[in-house]
Amino acid sequence: MKDETKFLRALLRQDWETYDSFTEKFQNGGKGTPVAIIGYSFFVAVQRRFSESRDAGEVIRFVADARARLLEGRELPAKEGEALIYAMLDMDMPGVEEIVDSLDVGVMAEIQGQLLFRLVEDAEMADEQLDELLLEAEQLLRQAHPVEY
Repeated sequence: MKDETKFLRALLRQDWETYDSFTEKFQNGGKGTPVAIIGYSFFVAVQRRFSESRDAGEVIRFVADARARLLEGRELPAKEGEALIYAMLDMDMPGVEEIVDSLDVGVMAEIQGQLLFRLVEDAEMADEQLDELLLEAEQLLRQAHPVEY
């Protein structure tokens, strides 16, 4: 498991000591937050949660619940969160492409990270299950960007 993936694992498990250690390591190395692994992990988690139903109402309820239950959930933009999930599911919903295209990479990663936390928590993943999800995301990322990752 690469450091970027271990960083995300620490964030999702709220292991702040490890998270801080990786944050410092990335900053000292001139790297920012590893947004790519967040996006790919979000993709895998969304596929696992919604791919069979692909129900817009279920997506809306999930995002509303995430906004209500997350510590900073009120700051989570509902339409953008829903649009990111629709995009991961390749659902043809009005305005999704425009919303996603308008998002800054950092904002997108922040929204995906918050929703990913809820997806992992809702699934009540054991450590082994979380590692499986993260390793699948890491493999997809490596396939898409073999030179960079």
